[in-house]
Amino acid sequence: MTHQRSPETAFVGADPTTSGGPGIWPIPPSPLPGDGPPPGYTESYGRADYRAFRLGNALVIQAWGTLPYLNQIPDLRQSPLKIYPPQFDFWVYSPPFGLPALKPFKISEIFGFPSDATTVVIHDADGHHAIEIEDIAFDDAAAIAGKASKAAPEKTGYGKSFEEAFAAGVAALPTSEPGSADSLAQYRLVESGLLRGGIAGVNLHYAKVEVTFS
Repeated sequence: MTHQRSPETAFVGADPTTSGGPGIWPIPPSPLPGDGPPPGYTESYGRADYRAFRLGNALVIQAWGTLPYLNQIPDLRQSPLKIYPPQFDFWVYSPPFGLPALKPFKISEIFGFPSDATTVVIHDADGHHAIEIEDIAFDDAAAIAGKASKAAPEKTGYGKSFEEAFAAGVAALPTSEPGSADSLAQYRLVESGLLRGGIAGVNLHYAKVEVTFS
């Protein structure tokens, strides 16, 4: 599952070489997806506003709001609930010593998600929210031309790196030719690029992959 988050910004004036209390580095590096809070931090449900956008088989979830402490960290994670389609949780990670100051935040995170789902459920301190998924238009003449071609099946994968995007494209294609048990699949990159900006704040690699069989 692909996942990308916007980086947190270190507290202005923080000096990582200074010894002392929690002001050494009030905002640590953001945890990796699925890692949970940094060492010494606790997690609790937070509150935010949300939007969700679909781009192919990728789901971009935005969360924004204000935290009461400068060194708190907002995060979105997939819920451990065994449910289809997946649901998500909005967490706030808090250090042992907070720095009181209003901290506006806006994060964008990217997940793999079923392309036929129309809403995504996000849990937070106020309960659960069913967020309508908005489609992002991707006007690509080459992609439109590729759809018209019947020479070989093609799929476009998305990810936070080219490698993840290519792997997602390959995973969406068949591994064997229909009616043949011993065919060899060859996957070829047709086009790749980077999508950046837009209303969803996208920063996403894409890879169009085709498969042929021999």
